[in-house]
Amino acid sequence: MNLAWIHLALFSLTALFALLETDPRFRLVAIAIQYTVLFWVVSTSLSLGLALVKLIVGWTAIALLGASLWNEPRIRPASFSWSQQVFRLLGGGMIIGLSFSFSSPQTTWLPVEMLYLRSGITLAGCGLLMNGFSRHSSMTILSLLEILSGFELIYAFLVDSVLMTGMLALVTLGLAGVGAYLTFLHSLPEGQR
Repeated sequence: MNLAWIHLALFSLTALFALLETDPRFRLVAIAIQYTVLFWVVSTSLSLGLALVKLIVGWTAIALLGASLWNEPRIRPASFSWSQQVFRLLGGGMIIGLSFSFSSPQTTWLPVEMLYLRSGITLAGCGLLMNGFSRHSSMTILSLLEILSGFELIYAFLVDSVLMTGMLALVTLGLAGVGAYLTFLHSLPEGQR
């Protein structure tokens, strides 16, 4: 079995899990697993150092968001009805189905292996869908991190630039910092904001 199929399955499962999960802490774990698989995939096209940068920056962003969410009382798991969960599952399934609609002619203008292109589209699409369902700023930031990791997956096969890896790392850490700050502001009483 081709490793790209395993990567696609792992990306799809973690993206659907992050979309369906109600507890933000488990969403963080799913995104952390995505960064681990992203490292595994990107290390085949980039140098090991650049792939490690993506892994360490991703885990640092998750740790920063996780630390800000750890004792946040307002972000307890929301209770979703079965109809909401089915709607989210169908939306995620449609995103995965859309990623399979790309065929080999697209590889002429985007020279990325087809399964990795599908993986990147799945990550970015499920992140965009999760962004639409987010009610809290830190969950919006988490969904933006998932969108960015989908972009990074596709972009890593196109360009192996140290500067671009650094810029993407700054954007990732900047998003996590903004998310932690907004979570901190959200936890303050109304009079102290």
